[in-house]
Amino acid sequence: MDSSDTPCVTSGLGKPIYSSRSEELELREAIDQFAIGLAERVDQLQDADFNRDWESLTTQSQKLIADAKRVGFDPLSRCAEDVVESCESADAERIHTCLCELTDVAKRIRMGHRGAV
Repeated sequence: MDSSDTPCVTSGLGKPIYSSRSEELELREAIDQFAIGLAERVDQLQDADFNRDWESLTTQSQKLIADAKRVGFDPLSRCAEDVVESCESADAERIHTCLCELTDVAKRIRMGHRGAV
C-alpha cells in the first residue's frame, strides 16, 4: 500500500488546543501569526511527504519543532519530532502516519485560535 493511500489514524478532530503561553502578552502576536500560518506549513509538509522528499520534510519539521515550542504548542512539537524520527528510517507508511497525526494536532490548534472559523 502506498503512503498516499494510508488513511490517517486520527482522522476525527479532538478538542481545541491552546498555547500554554497564551497569557504571556509579549507572545500573543507571535502565537497568532504561528496559528494563522500553520495551515500553509502543514501543506508544505504534506507536499514533501507526497514527493517523498524526506530531507525537506525533516528540515521543515525541525523548524516547526522550534517554532511550536517557542509559542507554547508542545503537542505539535512532539508530533513534528515523530515526523523527523520517522524520516530517519525512510519508512513511507510511518512517515505518513506521523504526518497525519501532526495534521490533526494542527487542525485542533486552528480550532483553538481566536481567529479561526
